[in-house]
Amino acid sequence: MKFPARLIAQSVLIVLVICPVLFSQEGPQIEAETESPPLPSVAPIVDDPPPPTGFERVDSIFKDAVTAIETVLFYRLGKTEKEYLVFEDDAVYWRVRGTDTPFRPLSEDNGFDASELDASQVEILAAQGKLIAGDVIDGEEKYYRYGLMNGEPVEYVTVKLDGPEGKFKYGSRFRFDPTIDAYRIVMKKRNLPGEQTISPTEAEDWNALGFLKQNPEPFSSGKPYLFKESVGGIPIVVAWLAAGAVFFTLYMRGFNVWGFRHAVDIVRGKYDNPEEDGEVTHFQALASALSATIGLGNIAGVTIAMTLGGPGAFFWMLLCGIFGMCTKFTECTLGQKYRSVKPDGTVLGGPMRYLQVGLQEKGMGLLGTVLAFVFTVMCILASFGGGNMLQANQSGSAMLQMFQQNDLQQLSVLNDQIKAAAVAGEEGEMKSLQARKQDLQNQLAAFEQQFKVVFGLVLAFFVAAVILGGIKRIAAAASKIVPTMCIIYSAACLYIIVMHLDRVPELVASIFTEAFTGAAMGGGIIGVLVVGVQRAAFSNEAGAGSAAIAHSAAKTEEPVREGCVALLGPFIDTVIVCSMTALVILITGAWDNNDWIVEQGLEGAALTSRAFKEEISWFPMVLSIAVTLFAYSTIISWSYYGEKAWETIFGARSTIIYKCLAVICVFIGTIVNLGSVLDFSDMMILGMAFPNILGVVLLSPSVRSDLLKYWKRYQAGDFKTYR
Repeated sequence: MKFPARLIAQSVLIVLVICPVLFSQEGPQIEAETESPPLPSVAPIVDDPPPPTGFERVDSIFKDAVTAIETVLFYRLGKTEKEYLVFEDDAVYWRVRGTDTPFRPLSEDNGFDASELDASQVEILAAQGKLIAGDVIDGEEKYYRYGLMNGEPVEYVTVKLDGPEGKFKYGSRFRFDPTIDAYRIVMKKRNLPGEQTISPTEAEDWNALGFLKQNPEPFSSGKPYLFKESVGGIPIVVAWLAAGAVFFTLYMRGFNVWGFRHAVDIVRGKYDNPEEDGEVTHFQALASALSATIGLGNIAGVTIAMTLGGPGAFFWMLLCGIFGMCTKFTECTLGQKYRSVKPDGTVLGGPMRYLQVGLQEKGMGLLGTVLAFVFTVMCILASFGGGNMLQANQSGSAMLQMFQQNDLQQLSVLNDQIKAAAVAGEEGEMKSLQARKQDLQNQLAAFEQQFKVVFGLVLAFFVAAVILGGIKRIAAAASKIVPTMCIIYSAACLYIIVMHLDRVPELVASIFTEAFTGAAMGGGIIGVLVVGVQRAAFSNEAGAGSAAIAHSAAKTEEPVREGCVALLGPFIDTVIVCSMTALVILITGAWDNNDWIVEQGLEGAALTSRAFKEEISWFPMVLSIAVTLFAYSTIISWSYYGEKAWETIFGARSTIIYKCLAVICVFIGTIVNLGSVLDFSDMMILGMAFPNILGVVLLSPSVRSDLLKYWKRYQAGDFKTYR
């Protein structure tokens, strides 16, 4: 395959040269004036945020790219538009920028009973959670924001005011309900409708009083306080993956059911012939592929699905995993069929090969080249970010949280005490508690800085020790890590399940019954279905094509046989591991715990950890270790995927460059929060599904033909066994 390697290499070089220059730029320096200048006359304030740092500029570029990609990948088919409004009553206080004078009200009639706010009052309001977040200046988030008044620089604070009679909070959203001809409040938990309502007439009155957020781009209704949101529908990428899974299951005649037992026999080594071409055994290939998929998706993904869509979301997640088995079978059979075995025994396979070579055989060479190139570029980007830096970052955070667990609990207690003192107006007690909190935060920050550097170096060393040895060493490590971490995690889940065995039938039934109710998400049954399918797609990656790279390295001369092994991946990942997580979340009630979700703001892996802690007090420490092992195994497997994609473009001799970059990325990912850079890379994993599934659908007739021939030989007893 001929790609513009020189152009790509030049682009990479330019980025590497420019980025350090951007990152070296310093943020704004603020010096307080010794004397307060005269205050400008009161006028509307225009936001004037501090100049972005070099990293913020880079992050902004990637954020724009992520937004553009989301617009395409997550465009919702069949969506409906609903009308809503937002309560936003506040009071603004300002002062000349850089001074220590009290903040003055922007308006005399601002709804807040204070003629001015000094520093102590501002601190109390911040502790009570009544201030809108300020700007980040010199890396520290302030209480105030920067603005311009009559062209003069000022800084201001915005006090959040509650709704009439305190019935709802600042930022409360009301969605129009045509059944009652009124706006009904939307709860924070799963966007469920609440009891409070306001009529269209009341909405007009509230707007006249300045209680409602204004839409900068009002639509044709002419009411500036109304917004529109998309409800229901299914994102294109989710529909694409789901449609592919259903197609392959039907086209392969439900092979995920009648071929399951044979797949288990293959993994057990019954047909392993050490003389066949390849680099790893069937089991090692499966372990390598699983190590890239079993991870945070199983720990956090299930919890996210159920907190958004309720227990029923997991039913659709489960169904997607079962259908995804045939997707994995088809793409991994093609990976084996069109792989290239070099004279030294190493293998190059996966979508990079079968999209080009396979489609060329069908007279679609140009299409195959384009699809293969798009997939390859996406795979490289995904391997550096979502498969590497993101994993390193999250594993480092998990281990850091484990070491700082006691201090973090103490910090949480101090935050509660500070808020209580602020509400009671005990300024002296609040300042004393804040001083203790600051000391503790300084200790935590100092330890965090040192820990991340050490952890990053250690993790990078262990990653390098494995990936520099190639797929054989990766497979050997994965074949030990994956079963170990699955056993540990599953054992904890089973312990909790057994302790509440009497509740299991009822909870399992709720998964099936709630799958066909539409209370959550405001999107009905389709909303619950979409959440489940989306999280399953993130969890098992069936259709992304990544697993085909690992399975193409297996020792076999029967492509269909390795496809059989691959179909076990989604079953283990989604049906077994995710089911255990789902039952734990249901048993502990974490999916519907208002205190944890709304008050404490827990989500994903943090909410899963809290659920386990409820039943096994010491297990969060084990879970932190499990997360690290999950992340480590994902890094080494995705590094292999990225290496093979890199080799496709730049050649085998240059793979050492990729490996070095991958090791460096592990360290960078541990010590730096890369924000939208990682979001962009994570999107690439989903993006890989578009060229891959299109190509696999076009090549699927040959896979079905091979499957039917293989099965006839299997039933005739033509295959030699070794166990």
